[in-house]
Amino acid sequence: MLVNILSIFTKMFKVYKFVCLLFLLSSLFAQFGDIEVSLDSQQLKEIGRTITAEIPEQLKLFFTTTPWDEQYSDLEIPLTIQIIFEGTSEKGGERLYSVQCSFSNRLDQRYFARGIQFPYSMGQGIVYSPVIFEPLSSTMEYYGIIILAAEADTYEQFGGTRFYEHARDLAFEGERSQYPRGWSDRIELVDQLSKNRGLRLARFYFYDLDAYLQEGDHTAADESLAKMIENLELVFDTFPREYYTMIFINGHAHEFCELPAHLKNRESLLQLLIEMDPGNKETYQQGLEIKSE
Repeated sequence: MLVNILSIFTKMFKVYKFVCLLFLLSSLFAQFGDIEVSLDSQQLKEIGRTITAEIPEQLKLFFTTTPWDEQYSDLEIPLTIQIIFEGTSEKGGERLYSVQCSFSNRLDQRYFARGIQFPYSMGQGIVYSPVIFEPLSSTMEYYGIIILAAEADTYEQFGGTRFYEHARDLAFEGERSQYPRGWSDRIELVDQLSKNRGLRLARFYFYDLDAYLQEGDHTAADESLAKMIENLELVFDTFPREYYTMIFINGHAHEFCELPAHLKNRESLLQLLIEMDPGNKETYQQGLEIKSE
């Protein structure tokens, strides 16, 4: 009887330590917060729906406890993940699930991923590993790193470069793995994002502008605004309506219109955005009607 009680107590203590460890990790590496995961498993049979039903909670745990980066440890980026199951197949005695996913920070980043394929079994868990490629967790890590890269670009010019390099390494590893489906597209994505210098600098100068406005330095804010315009023009001249640039612009359309009217470069920005983003033309025109007192 005493042995049984001690055994139960020991198990409870181990669970308590595990929960405390997860809490400590999530507080140390809170790059992601307020995570929402939705699952569309209508294409699966009942047993498949049962097995995969735990994935949303597993992903929340994955994104909050993974030690993403020490430098950017308190960002708490909101994250929405949508997973659509397309079907299953058998490979080497494993059941593989095929899905499409979308990832969004609910503001100015959105990525859609096709061709994700991974084995999954009841109670498997989704665990980060710095050395072992695992098709599901490595895919989630890849998109988490991509989102962090753009966030790092807002703190310093090309601050996201090392994240893009990490994402590229993951993609090459995926392409060489037993589950190569979709990873060539992810190599192309990271190349497209990392080489878009105009968007990356426009992103930096927009947040630089905001920081100067909060400090009350409107001269420096106007200089940052001019540099943002310069880099948006670079993108527009090279790749009109470039997809990820348009997501950035759409995400901040109302903020652009709410910039102080006395900034001398504000009107130039809104005129440019009318050309770049005609879908929000009315919004930008209303912003132009606001005049400095």
